[in-house]
Amino acid sequence: MIKHHIFIIGTRAQLIKVAPILRKFEKQQLPSKFILTGQHNDTMADIIEEFGIKTPAIPLIKNKEHSSILALLLWLPHIFFLLIHILKQYKKSNIFVHGDTLTTLMSTLAAKLTGNSVIHLESGLTSKTLFNPFPEEIIRRIVFRCTDVACCPSGKDAQHMKKYPKAKILYTHGNTILDSIVYLKIGENTKKESKTILVSLHRFHNIYNKERLLSIVEMLITLSEEYTINFVLHPATQKKLSQYGLLEILKKNRINLLPRMVYQKFLNFALSNEIVITDGGSNQEELAYFGHPTIILRKTTERQDGIGENAILINEPLNIVKFIMSREYTRLQKQKLNLTSSPSEIIANYFRS
Repeated sequence: MIKHHIFIIGTRAQLIKVAPILRKFEKQQLPSKFILTGQHNDTMADIIEEFGIKTPAIPLIKNKEHSSILALLLWLPHIFFLLIHILKQYKKSNIFVHGDTLTTLMSTLAAKLTGNSVIHLESGLTSKTLFNPFPEEIIRRIVFRCTDVACCPSGKDAQHMKKYPKAKILYTHGNTILDSIVYLKIGENTKKESKTILVSLHRFHNIYNKERLLSIVEMLITLSEEYTINFVLHPATQKKLSQYGLLEILKKNRINLLPRMVYQKFLNFALSNEIVITDGGSNQEELAYFGHPTIILRKTTERQDGIGENAILINEPLNIVKFIMSREYTRLQKQKLNLTSSPSEIIANYFRS
């Protein structure tokens, strides 16, 4: 019986990180499938085309933006039972799940209930604080306990997974996002514009608390007196800004409000700004590769990429204003990293053998 390798994807960010692995599996002719859960409403077609992925995608449901808590709660049981129905046809296969999203959680539970192995990509990351970030840290801890093979980007992540003796540890020497950046030739001809700030926020603790979101808006308005602010809006962020009456305030205060972009365009645009303010883990990893000045709007991060080099953690919006206005961020500019191995190839070689 052929053991299949089934990748389950819910978000664009996951597909961007999994795409180079799929390409390696195709090159080595490993029997693979990938399932789209439709967690976000964005089409994945452009990413599939960009990476030249030939493995046919299996969509479970029509993509829909689940930007409210209620919508997510309704989506979860639906997607869970659909995954059970499909995965029970592939018993004793390898089910690849990525990161710490709700798709990751549902796929992991469905895989275990149908007698399959869980391969956790980007495994071992932890903030060591149960509710920060929420719900990602809770999801990670559940997935860790179910993992059969943990693909860990760093030595620190691999060390953490030793707490879970059931999991075999595969150290991938970096995140697969690096393979995506290299393959797509991102940042090759990007020029930086002086006094520009790109902002990208989506985490629960930043956008689902009105007072917190208001303080972030006030920060951006203050910074806009001296800097051009480019605020790229995640659908959930836009919805909360509108709900709290903050979207119009931003529009009236010289803030450029931009829709979410395709991957290459977004990252090239981010690199053209002098500094980036983000709460995204993928952004942290990507910008660390380029040595690009980055402020992470969080108390803690489960990722070590760039910390103490090109990136700094600042949780208080007022402190970000002080940091930027004093131009301390200029010391964060570092050299681009030199890659010596391919994380995606390490993963493909492991499963080929």
